[in-house]
Amino acid sequence: MERMQFERIDNDGKKVMCETIATYHNDDDNKDYIIYTDNTFDENRKLRVYYALYKMVNNNIKIIEAKTNEEKKVGLELIKTIIEELKTNK
Repeated sequence: MERMQFERIDNDGKKVMCETIATYHNDDDNKDYIIYTDNTFDENRKLRVYYALYKMVNNNIKIIEAKTNEEKKVGLELIKTIIEELKTNK
């Protein structure tokens, strides 16, 4: 699978190149979720992974931060599921 890359603006207003890990469409709320990384690592040398809602605009990914508890819950569950799948596929 080829991973899509996109730019997002960080908290300091700088452009950051990101790479998709997975996307998911939730039929229950008709929203699209994305898991992505900026390919940086935390102090424990673990890859930083983020999730958000997204939509495609002119063939580009537009990040929409998850705001409701339900949106956050779906995003966290998606991350957990993918991590478990990666562990079993090693």
